[in-house]
Order: sequence, then structure tokens, then C-alpha cells
Amino acid sequence: MASLIPDENRREFTFIWRVENYSYCWHKIGDFLVSPVFVADLIHKTAWALCLYPRGDEDELFVGCYLQREVNDEGPSSLSMSYEIACLAADGSVLRLFEGNKSERMFESGIGYGTSQFISRSEELTKKRKSYLPQDTLTLSCKMWIVDENISDATQCFARTRIQVETVSFVHTIEYFSGIKADSKQTISVNSSSEARSPVSVSIIATNGSCCEEKIVLEFIPVDRELIDVCTCRLQLLNAAGQKIKCGQTDSRFDLERKDILYVPLTFTNKKLLEKKEQFLPNDSLTLICEYSFSIGVEFEKIEKTIYGSQWISTSSAQDFGLEILDYPNVSDDYRYLLSDPVLSDITLKTKTKTFPAHKTVLIARSPVFRDLFTKDTNVKDNKDSIDIEDLEEKTLHRLLLFMYADVLDDLNWEIACKLYYAAHKYQIYFLQAKCRSYLISCLDTANASDLLLLSHIQQDSDLKTSVSDFILENEEEVFGSNGWENLMETNPDLALKTMHLRFKKSR
Repeated sequence: MASLIPDENRREFTFIWRVENYSYCWHKIGDFLVSPVFVADLIHKTAWALCLYPRGDEDELFVGCYLQREVNDEGPSSLSMSYEIACLAADGSVLRLFEGNKSERMFESGIGYGTSQFISRSEELTKKRKSYLPQDTLTLSCKMWIVDENISDATQCFARTRIQVETVSFVHTIEYFSGIKADSKQTISVNSSSEARSPVSVSIIATNGSCCEEKIVLEFIPVDRELIDVCTCRLQLLNAAGQKIKCGQTDSRFDLERKDILYVPLTFTNKKLLEKKEQFLPNDSLTLICEYSFSIGVEFEKIEKTIYGSQWISTSSAQDFGLEILDYPNVSDDYRYLLSDPVLSDITLKTKTKTFPAHKTVLIARSPVFRDLFTKDTNVKDNKDSIDIEDLEEKTLHRLLLFMYADVLDDLNWEIACKLYYAAHKYQIYFLQAKCRSYLISCLDTANASDLLLLSHIQQDSDLKTSVSDFILENEEEVFGSNGWENLMETNPDLALKTMHLRFKKSR
């Protein structure tokens, strides 16, 4: 709002209402969601509620909102009062404002005023969803005031309503996929733990390709269409390596028209699945993981906080409005998600035990070695789908990729740092190598000094070798008498001899 400081001679009451999981509101046109009832002490102890029409009161293209006076409150039978209703952004700024008739209205018990065209469903709630529904929360503010020559005061009341969302996940396997017949249909019933009945009937349909390429389509028919036709659905397939690959999704929450049946086609055609059957169809079986989320009503509603006095208002912040300062994903978060999402991957890296989908552009940007592999190595050009990396363990390769995508380096220990140091050197990821080098030096002691000296020698890292050699000479008695040094003299006597010779050079 332009100013939250009350004007002179006003008794001003502000009600802030947050509706969480708003997109899962199940209401049809004409159905409304009511806020918790609040009592405005400054406005003659009258009781009120906001009535919200998520799919419209008179026009389903708009969200309607009304201020309703309760019946039988402690106030006068009729009350002349001004009001305005606003939709707020995450920082408390106004996105949409309805000022009524910009004059006082006469409110009697049980009477309400507002607008049937408060927010456009197509413009604001769909195209500007991030602004109007941060974290899927709609925040409304209703300011009410009366002029009083003797009193200037203000009160703020904060309320919250949460729509309850349930998620159900199930696995279904289509066996003998190569022999599946067009127009065939398998129907399964999926139960919800919160209900004694099945909330949805799911059919697996093989299309005949008459209007598009042949695909598998999932058909969802809700049992309770009052609630479950507002839902999200995500499909994944389980490949031969046990990895989950996104293969389809739908979201009916923002549809202007409600649908009795939801269809979710796989993004992969049957032809594509059969072409890569070794990857997608182990034992000629397609295993699908389906996860869908739907509303099952209001989880809770309550008044959370009431604050009296105008001094607080002038120093208020977004958090004071019950609004969160959103922690939006940064680039690192987005690329970390990209690593876990193999849909757009164009290369796989194979260890002896696991396959990792990856993206050539990321690998090229982070490693000169991968750049040369993809642009100069004819063997890789001829086999673009995968690269064998047999000298790295799967955990080491996963950590290497995590750093390449998102600069993440967590939970290091000596063994992991040694293996990552080797991998970073191999692929010339110098920043990672420097981080591992620093960690290893910080953990250097007389028991592991021989191993680190050998590693620095093999990798031809003069900086690391100098640091380790200096440490060894400072602690020569303990190091030269250790089992690790004995092993070094057996496996690499020249390195051991040259290091010991440094002692005599420094003593001159």
C-alpha cells in the first residue's frame, strides 16, 4: 500500500490473510473460501470475514473478493465505514487494489461488499504467477476505517488458511511392451491412505497413431470430482540403470475450464522407446512411476497475530505482514537440478558400476579435456552417446559432476579428497584441484605424509610436493620411522631417496 501509517482522526483496522497452496483450491464458479472471522475492536467491535471466489462469483475469468459483516456481532445494527481490498506481493507491495466506491458504505449485519472482478485468472494468476502466488500463496489485505475526531489508532490482524494437498505415488509395469496392441487399455485403481475409497481410476492406453505418433497415454478419472480434478501429475520411467527419467506431466490447477478426465501422454513415442529398448525397456518391460497431487479440503485456518498501535506500522517489514522474503533458486541451484534431470542430457558417462547422464555444453565449459574429447577425438565423435570412465568410482564421478555443475564440494574426508584431486587433475579442473590440495595439506600428518608425497609426485604437482616435503623434513624422525615411509621406500625408492637427500641439502 502507498502508506501504512493511518491518517489523522482514523480508526483503522487492517486484516492480512494468507491462503497457502492456493492453486489447489477446488471451488467451482459460485463457490467461495471464507477467511477466519476477525473482530475489529476499533470499528465498534464488529466481526468480519473475507469471502474469496477462486473460480469466480459471476464470471469464471476473474477471482471475486468481498468483505462480509458477520451476523449478531457486538457492534451497532448498521455501520457507515470505508474499506479497500488489496492483493499483496511477497515484499508487501500492492499488486491489485479495489477501493470500493471510494466512499463510505453502510454495512448491516450479514451484509457484504466487494467485487466480482478482483483478479484476472488468466492474466495475473497464470501469466504473472510468480508475483501473485509466491510459493503458491495468495496474500490479501483488507483495510477498514471510520473517521473519529477524538481517536487516531490502528490495529493489524494476521490470519492464515492452508489448503491440504495430498500426494499419491505408484509404480506400474507394462510387460511385453514390444507386443503391445494399439488401442489396448489397462485400468488400475489407486487408493489414498486418507480415504476409504479409491480417489482416482487410472487407465494405461496405447494410442493407435491416427492423429499423432503412437504413444502411451495415462487417463485419470477422479472419483470425487469436487476435489481431485484440480491436480498435478508427473510421470517418470525407470530405466535399466535404475534411474528415474521424466517422461510426462500435466497441471490442471490453472485451467480456465475444469475437465472431467485428465490425459497425460508420455513424451517418448513408442518408436523411440523401442529404439532404445536396452536403456528404457529392460526385459521388454516399461516401468512407470506416477506421482499426482490433489486437494482434499482446508487443512487449517486460524488467526495468528494481532498488533495494536500505529508506531509498529511505520517500521513494518515484509515479515511483519506474515510474508516471507523468498529465497529464489540461484544459478548453482538450477544447475544442480539440471544434473539430476536427465531429460535433455546428450551424453552418458559410464563407470564400472553406474551410468551418469550429462550435458556436453556443461562439460565443455568446465573442462578443457572434455572439450578436446567432444571436438577433436574421432573415437568420441563416432560414439556420441557415452564415454567410459573406468578409472573413477561412481561416488567420485558423481562428486566431480556435482562440482562441475554447481561448484558444490561437501563432506570431504581424506580418501574422497585424494580421489577428487586425481579426477580434477585428469580433467584439468584446476579450481577443484586447488580446493582438494588445500584440504589435503590441512589434514597432513606424519601417518599420511608418505601417501600424499607419492600422490604429488604422480600428479607432478610441484606446489603440493614442496609443501609435503617441507612437512616431512620438519617431522623427519616420526615420518622416516613410520610404516608409510617403509612402504614408500619399497614402491618408489627413488622418490624416498630424493626426499631424504633434501635434508642434507638444507643442512648445508
